[in-house]
Amino acid sequence: MVKRPFVLSGGGARGAAHVGVLRAFRSAGILPEAISGCSAGALVGALIADGRLPEEVLALIEQEVKRPLLMRRRALASGRIEAFLERTLRHRRFEELAIPLYVSATNLEQGGQRVFSQGDLIPALMASCAIPLLFPPVQVEGTYCVDGGLSNNLPVEPFVARKAEVVAVHVNPLPPFMPGRRGMLRTMDRIWHLNFREMVLRSAQGCGWFVEPGELSAFNMFDLGKLGVIESIGHACAAAMLAANGNDLLKVPATPVRH
Repeated sequence: MVKRPFVLSGGGARGAAHVGVLRAFRSAGILPEAISGCSAGALVGALIADGRLPEEVLALIEQEVKRPLLMRRRALASGRIEAFLERTLRHRRFEELAIPLYVSATNLEQGGQRVFSQGDLIPALMASCAIPLLFPPVQVEGTYCVDGGLSNNLPVEPFVARKAEVVAVHVNPLPPFMPGRRGMLRTMDRIWHLNFREMVLRSAQGCGWFVEPGELSAFNMFDLGKLGVIESIGHACAAAMLAANGNDLLKVPATPVRH
């Protein structure tokens, strides 16, 4: 087995594609040595770092979203996510995880990115996925924080000195702009991701691999009923890239991660 650092973007329901990508890489003999993520990517990354297999992660998330009232009220939805993490995570502190994990959030008080890698795990995860206007901000270590995607939706910072080794996964490809199809959720989703597209491309520059499944543009961040399809798209994209270029990743010497 070969190990590499993985960076997992936010993306709401599209975050299920991370599971498919990780599943494909695992089948190719490439495992996460460390994971940096924000929002949905942080949640998936935490479950993987906690010792879950990709197949287990998908099953756990699908089971949870089948329960009613997940998105009807923002405070209720936030509480449900926290309860899910409380039930599901085997470890509650970063230091206890089997794989080093870095969780990115945005400082709501002063601006800028905050990266958590020590201490209590669940508050950092809740802050990282606290989408403004949908979920309430979360206080972590005395500071109110919100979704990490606002400051950088591809948080490569923990691995900036070794970007050639990084597998960066971004699950928010921009769909073609169609003026006649401007529903509220579609418009909100596009504006949200336009805001940080440029930062994402800067972060991706220099990474050994950049995985961005184009077919995900057909889905929005609230497509919770399509997680299985989204996961399959991520898997197919990564499997195709590995089949064509897998040896390139194996050639890069890995630098050990300290945790």
